[in-house]
Amino acid sequence: MTREQAFWQEYQLARAQRGIDPATELRHLERAHILGQRYFSEHFRSHLWMLAWAWRQRDWAEGLAQLLRIPGSLGSLLGLFPLGNPGTRRVGPLTSQAVSEDLQALLK
Repeated sequence: MTREQAFWQEYQLARAQRGIDPATELRHLERAHILGQRYFSEHFRSHLWMLAWAWRQRDWAEGLAQLLRIPGSLGSLLGLFPLGNPGTRRVGPLTSQAVSEDLQALLK
């Protein structure tokens, strides 16, 4: 599986959890963000998806965080992004995080 295929698979897994398990849905969106953050289009999309998640959950703090992070997606165009950052408010926007082994293999 390619990195791009895995990105879309994580999105599909997130959609499958919509209305069933919001925490698992968000976890898949975070994984999609990690896979896509080097590529502007995918990085931007992942933040839009997380904004939509926040709206459905009525999580206004997360929604505000996503509104602030959407312009930050432009950093992908310059190669500026903190590797492994899940893209949600639980981790600062400039904080790198360890990347799980399964995602590391796809990011090489």
